[in-house]
Amino acid sequence: MGDAEQMERNDSNCSHTSGSSVGQKRKLCSLGTGEVVHILHFCAEEGKMLEFERTVQELAHCLYHLEAGISDVRVCHPCCGEAVFVVTFLSKEDLTKFRDGPEKDALQALKHFSKCGTPSFAKSGTLMPDTHTFASLLTFLKQNVTGKCHTAHDVKSVSLEMAKWFPRREEYEKYILWDQNDPTKYTRNLIFSNENMDVLLMCWPPHCKSAIHSHESSSCWVVLVEGEVHEVQYGIPKLDKQFIESEMRNPTGAIGRCTTLKELSDVKLCAAGLTNTYANDDVGLHRVENRGDEPAFTLHVYAPGLRKMKIFQESGQVSVYAVASVPYLSEHGSRTGLWRKDTHPDGILDIEAWNKLQQGMSPALPPADPPSL
Repeated sequence: MGDAEQMERNDSNCSHTSGSSVGQKRKLCSLGTGEVVHILHFCAEEGKMLEFERTVQELAHCLYHLEAGISDVRVCHPCCGEAVFVVTFLSKEDLTKFRDGPEKDALQALKHFSKCGTPSFAKSGTLMPDTHTFASLLTFLKQNVTGKCHTAHDVKSVSLEMAKWFPRREEYEKYILWDQNDPTKYTRNLIFSNENMDVLLMCWPPHCKSAIHSHESSSCWVVLVEGEVHEVQYGIPKLDKQFIESEMRNPTGAIGRCTTLKELSDVKLCAAGLTNTYANDDVGLHRVENRGDEPAFTLHVYAPGLRKMKIFQESGQVSVYAVASVPYLSEHGSRTGLWRKDTHPDGILDIEAWNKLQQGMSPALPPADPPSL
C-alpha cells in the first residue's frame, strides 16, 4: 500500500465528522493547510559509523536546499549513528515525486551504511492543524467575547478561532432536539449563556428557513456543524417614521414599513467549502435556510444575547416587527416546556391576535401574557 492510499485510509478511519449524509464529510485535517509530513529514520550499520555520519551530513545539506514543493525540512540527530529526516510537502503529489526521485537517491547512498540497508522507520501523514474541541472553543469564547455591543468585539479574531472548531457528534448530539408538534420547524437550543453571549445549536429540518432579521446591538457568528445551509444577507433598509415612533412607544411590538430589501450575498456553508459566517447590523440583515433534503445543524453565538430583533417579511409591502426574545426549545440539553404548538422559532408576535384577545374577540393564539424583555 502506497503512502497516499494509507493516508486516505487513515483520514477515513479517524477524522470524519459523523452523522452527515449531505455532500462531503468534513475531515479534521481539512481544517489545515493540506501539507504532508514524511518521516524517515535510519541507524548506522555496525562498523560503518563514520561512513554513515558523513553520508547523513551530505544528505541533510542537500535536503535543506530542496525548495520546489517543500515547505519545511528538519533533520534530527539524536546521537552518532542515528538520524531522522522530517520533510514537509505542499501536497501528496509532491511527496510522490520525492519518493520517486531524491528519496531513492538517499536510500541508495545509505544502503551499505545503515542497518538492513533500509529505514528503520518510515511514515507519512497529513499535517494536523491547530483545531478546537467544543470545550476549548467555549473556553476561548468566554475569555474573548465580552461587552454590550458588537463594536466591542474583535470579529476577525473570533471568526478565525470558530473556524478552527472540528465538530464531533458526541459533543453536540445532546442538544439536537426537534419540535414534537411540528417537525418542520427549526429549533433553538441553548448550550451556554452568560451576560456577554448566548451559544445555541440551531436544528434545521429539510426545506426550512428563518425569517429575515436584524441583531440590534449584537454580534452573530454562525458555524456549520453538520449538513448544508445557505446564509442570505440583505442591506439595512430605511424604516418609515411611523415605525420609528411606534417602536419608541412599544419597543417589543411595533409594526411599520421599510424600503424594498436588497440582497447582498447568498453563500452556502458546507463541509467542502465555507463553514462560518458573521453578521451584525452594520453588516446587514440575514436569514439562514436549509434548502436540502437532509437535516442540518449550525452553532450560533449571539453577543450579547438577543433580547430584541426586527423581523422583515417579504409580502409585498415589507412589514417590520420588533420582537421580544424567543423562548428556547431546550436549555443545556433539556426541554424547557416553553415551546408551544403556536411558538414561532423566530419569535414573531402576532400583534393582531393579541389585540383581538384583549378585546374579547376570537384570537389566533391561545391566551397568554405578552412576552417582555
